[in-house]
Amino acid sequence: MTLGDWNDGWERLMAKYQPGRERAIARMIDLVASRSEGAAPRVLDVGGGTGTLCSRLLERLPGAELTLVDLDPVMLTIAGASLPSSVEVVRADLRDPDWVTRLPYDGYDAVLAVMALHYLPPGRLTELYAEFAGLVRARGFVANVDDMPAAAVMAATSDDGEDPWSAWWEGVAADPVLGPAVGERARSFGDSPSAEWHPPAEWHLRALEAGLGEGPVVAWRDGIQAAVVAFRRH
Repeated sequence: MTLGDWNDGWERLMAKYQPGRERAIARMIDLVASRSEGAAPRVLDVGGGTGTLCSRLLERLPGAELTLVDLDPVMLTIAGASLPSSVEVVRADLRDPDWVTRLPYDGYDAVLAVMALHYLPPGRLTELYAEFAGLVRARGFVANVDDMPAAAVMAATSDDGEDPWSAWWEGVAADPVLGPAVGERARSFGDSPSAEWHPPAEWHLRALEAGLGEGPVVAWRDGIQAAVVAFRRH
């Protein structure tokens, strides 16, 4: 299989496990476009995975300056092969406050996260929101979309008896190109899956306000999925 085939397989997997992801990506792009006012925005895609958001952003805003950050070497290998060279692909660990030193720019018009931050514990996520705030230029914004139910719950698991998640990762491990990245991934993340934490939107609003000092809002809600956005006015 080619890296493009693995990318397509990942998209099908995400459609199964994160059915609202496509709508969330489209809404994020609409938000960036509405704030760009004809200029080419500089956008940071945090936890950008295989590069879906960056790819769609370039289709809508070809002149955008994009940076994708992720830690997973499998995701980054696919992203590096599928995205144009104009996109800065950066490996960095969001659990480490020094991640910002790896970025190519010190300011962005938008800092975006799509279904990417739920593995971080509360204290670190609060710190990360403050770090995002330090990266946002005047009139820019921070946006995070994820599952934000009325009460904190663990991520739902498939109940149809199938396990396509494991099957996809087993295939990746056997791939001659991506296989070595799987071993590197295990060294970065450990062999056991990360715990997921899904606080309600109100928690995110408080954490964002503490970091950015501007009144954040719930920009949209789709079932348990919601987007919280904080704008920097000056």
